[in-house]
Amino acid sequence: MAKPIYAGTYNNRGGGRWKTVFVIIILIQVALVAAYMIWQKDKKTDDPEIADTPEPAVPAMMSTPEPLVPGIPEPIHSVEASPAILSAISDAEAALEAGQLLEAKSQLDDIVARSPNDKAIELLGDVNIRLLKSSIPMPGKERYSIQPGDYLQKIAKKYNTTVALIKDMNGMQTDTIRAGAALVVYNGDFSIRVSKSRNTLDLMAGEKLFKRYPVGTGKFGKTPAIKFEIVDKITEPPWTRFTDGKQIEYGDPENVLGTRWMKIVSDEHPEITGFGIHGTWERDSIGKQSSAGCIRMLNEDVEELFDIVPRKTTVIISD
Repeated sequence: MAKPIYAGTYNNRGGGRWKTVFVIIILIQVALVAAYMIWQKDKKTDDPEIADTPEPAVPAMMSTPEPLVPGIPEPIHSVEASPAILSAISDAEAALEAGQLLEAKSQLDDIVARSPNDKAIELLGDVNIRLLKSSIPMPGKERYSIQPGDYLQKIAKKYNTTVALIKDMNGMQTDTIRAGAALVVYNGDFSIRVSKSRNTLDLMAGEKLFKRYPVGTGKFGKTPAIKFEIVDKITEPPWTRFTDGKQIEYGDPENVLGTRWMKIVSDEHPEITGFGIHGTWERDSIGKQSSAGCIRMLNEDVEELFDIVPRKTTVIISD
């Protein structure tokens, strides 16, 4: 007699096969998700700015720092101009056209202090740079009589300025100086304030705005809102690629640091490394959250700032 075929036995075997297939499908999906996450991580860490130079970078946001402590000044927020302010701006423009730079600066300083406006801020930056690099006296400028044994680096250190700025202010093509001659120097107190929400960098002279630059900051707020200090400055910097530690020389298309690099560190948060202010050739990345954490500027802007601010300049980043 033939053995009966039990439906239950047949179904159990079929169910076992389907369970096996289901488990295999789940494992494949898990593997694909894991591979995708690894790929995304590599893609993000390949984003260039989080890179100390010339050493390999450390991921910048291992932990989120505390927000700015009380006492750190708020950034200057632009406001809509009233008819009176627009009239005052027109007067300042007229003074500029007439070559009355000091008169224009005085008017624009007053406007920005009372009712900061984008147009007034832009004009103020232009006139301040023109005054700084001219022979016209302005607040902060001093005459210095060169002493025996002096050299430009020594004079720059004495006045907390840069050799490049001294040369610009005096129309010098070389570093050669002679005792008894006079130099114009800037004896001011520059600092930098960066606003992440507005993507601006303000160069401050004391408590007054000197010039505002548009910048790119970290995607998703990755730029930490803390107090930094410039500790190193490099012309035509190499870039250390995060993923493999390879140094990419200046001029290589993979090098994304632009023409200048200023390394910044925080005494309060020494664990946060790899941040700096640097140039970029990606002009459309300026004015938005576009970097992996660093402050990026147009090359012509970072070159100007690089020549003005010395090492140990304070950099305050706020939300």
